[in-house]
Amino acid sequence: MLASASSLVGLRGQANYNAGNTYEDTLAKYRLSKGEKAVPLDLGAMVDDGVLSENTWLLDRVLTYGSLEPINCETYLAILDYYCNLSLPLLSLTQSQAAIGIRAGGGSGLETIDYSLSPMLYPLVLQNNRQAEPMGGTDQANYRDMIMTSASLDEAGGIAAQAVDNKLAKSFSIMQDNTSIDRNKPLQVYGVDSLLAMELRNWIVKEFMAGIAVFETQGVSTLETLSRLVTGRTSIKHDRWTVWGYGKED
Repeated sequence: MLASASSLVGLRGQANYNAGNTYEDTLAKYRLSKGEKAVPLDLGAMVDDGVLSENTWLLDRVLTYGSLEPINCETYLAILDYYCNLSLPLLSLTQSQAAIGIRAGGGSGLETIDYSLSPMLYPLVLQNNRQAEPMGGTDQANYRDMIMTSASLDEAGGIAAQAVDNKLAKSFSIMQDNTSIDRNKPLQVYGVDSLLAMELRNWIVKEFMAGIAVFETQGVSTLETLSRLVTGRTSIKHDRWTVWGYGKED
């Protein structure tokens, strides 16, 4: 059975895909327990055929997860030659899962899940904080404070745009070169699909206290229009300016 190694490592934001591949792994074990042949081929990222080879930004996004190793058709066909051999005996349960293309370690620079939002998982934050050594500062900007002290709506919009830019870069490594970003181009040009749009919307609500709908981060929405919506709807109190309606400045 053709499957994905996501069943073993898990891909953030892909719970449905992870679950489907986990089902295949379990189905194979069930068949073996009944004396029937089966084996799921849990593959990493197929780089020279299929949807990833046709979408460079999607391939970059998958590899940025840091869990899947690139594999090619030659490797895949060699695996098929082995497991499709009719003389191959019935596999044991410990041999019933072929995992090819799993990388050790996490993705470089990939944004981690905010465990502090869940009381059940908060001890993980405390543990990580105790283990981490201070390195003379942090790269995490406090955008909420920057919005509060901004001198104008335009400045606040620039802060929001930079924040979204950095968020996308940290999350999926699709906008690493900030100087090349055209803020008037649709976000979909930079790979913002429905899953990323949902995560982006939830992050905006948490970070900027601004009510944004998912569809407003998709389609023809640009970084410029999105930043204007954020500053126009934020409930953060400002010391020097106030928004009335959509973007009027006091």
